[in-house]
Amino acid sequence: MSNLSKKTFALAAAAAFATATPLAVAPDLAPVAIAQNNQAVDVNKTASLTIHKQEGDPGDATGNVAGTEFIVERVQMQNGLNTAAGWKEAGDIVNSGADAATIDTTFTAQNVKTGADGIAKFDNLKVGIYKVTEKTNGNYTVAAPFLVTLPLTQDGELNYNPTVSPKNQKLDPTKAADDANANIGDEITYTVKAPVPAGDVLQDGTRTISQFRITDDLQKELTYVADSAAVTLIGAKDGVDASLQSGDYTITNNGQNLTVEFTEAGLQRLEKLRGENPGLTAQVVFKAKVNAIPANGQINNTANVYVPNRENPIPTKPETTKDGDQDTNNTTTQYVNVEVTKNLNGNAVEDEKTGNGAEFEIYPCAPDGDKGYAVAKDAEAIKGTATANSTELATSFTAQGGDVASAKAAVASGFGMQLNPTVQYCAVETKAPQGYLVNPDPQLLTRTTEGTDTTRPVYTVAVNDVKDNIWGRLPATGERTMLYILALGLVLFGGGAAYQLSRRNA
Repeated sequence: MSNLSKKTFALAAAAAFATATPLAVAPDLAPVAIAQNNQAVDVNKTASLTIHKQEGDPGDATGNVAGTEFIVERVQMQNGLNTAAGWKEAGDIVNSGADAATIDTTFTAQNVKTGADGIAKFDNLKVGIYKVTEKTNGNYTVAAPFLVTLPLTQDGELNYNPTVSPKNQKLDPTKAADDANANIGDEITYTVKAPVPAGDVLQDGTRTISQFRITDDLQKELTYVADSAAVTLIGAKDGVDASLQSGDYTITNNGQNLTVEFTEAGLQRLEKLRGENPGLTAQVVFKAKVNAIPANGQINNTANVYVPNRENPIPTKPETTKDGDQDTNNTTTQYVNVEVTKNLNGNAVEDEKTGNGAEFEIYPCAPDGDKGYAVAKDAEAIKGTATANSTELATSFTAQGGDVASAKAAVASGFGMQLNPTVQYCAVETKAPQGYLVNPDPQLLTRTTEGTDTTRPVYTVAVNDVKDNIWGRLPATGERTMLYILALGLVLFGGGAAYQLSRRNA
């Protein structure tokens, strides 16, 4: 068999395989069809190319993909496909790869987007070789540019109007922040989960992933904790060894940028695992220290995932919980200011007194039936600062600024307090002003002022106290002593009654 015959046979075989295999995942070996010896290519015939864009792994379509733009360009050739020289030239073009193909500038490139049916059709094409380039569409992977001849050989016949069906995976990398009550000096743990793309599948069935890396540009208020990043693979099928070696990836920290990049050995590991494990996901867990609270109170953190053939990376989204709540693990850490107004019997000032000196703590809380709101036993008081420019953290805030002359209420202020917008918070009074009783009920905070680019949101609530009318009127001795005795008697009586009841029931 001559070299030309061998080349023709090889290209024909590749073409036949390509028509049954997702074409758009073949980066270099284009689906070139060769006319059979007993068939003649009609170079004067008008051809067309239909692309049916589908979602799913190669060989496993799960739905149509709308809005994907394809660009079809004619490849320059010296010889026609109705000659042996033309097919030899076609073979050389294929071997050089789609990116190296010389574009025929006399042909006006066609740009078509897929419709709701996933179809993009290119009409009025002359016989020849065409380069097909896919543009980025949302979070879908992008097929490498590929070459296709018109006509294609399908089932031993020349098809001047073929349909190819490239596949894409929709990748939705996520990021979650474990930042509960984290303030200046504390560490936030971030978790990035990046699905591994299927990669490009070549004509011989081998899989290739040309790049896979994860980058994270930390906001200036964060500092990466050295050597805290850990990289693992999750989502593999039971019994599959998805462990990674240290040489499979590199971790680089350059200022505010953290980059995890898979090496050649790591990419080969991913290629091997991804074919049989469609849920394979790279997980990166790292820590960052909070060194300051921004003026607007927001520390935003989004990672980017770079996959083959895309012009731009895919940004992470907040991780969705099992309950479907995407905001619970939002990677925007929100800091706010809190103002608790102290009222006395419903007034800012009463009997020449203000609420100065009352103390409060802020806790996460939840509705408690008809009893209002309750704080969990293990809840931690939220940290903040007592003044706007302070860095000294506290969990107790004192009401001040009350003025009798101007009837101005006392206010307990907390600054830079980390509150999750999806969680409810309550003010709990721990100390009342002199002559007044502590309000025992947690009081729900309300977000009354939205933040701007330079200001934080403000949460407010008014907490009312009533006078200590009984205790305040008792003298230091006599009646107060009698009250102690009365209280003790009630306790003893209750204990005795309980004891007698237990004996009766015995």
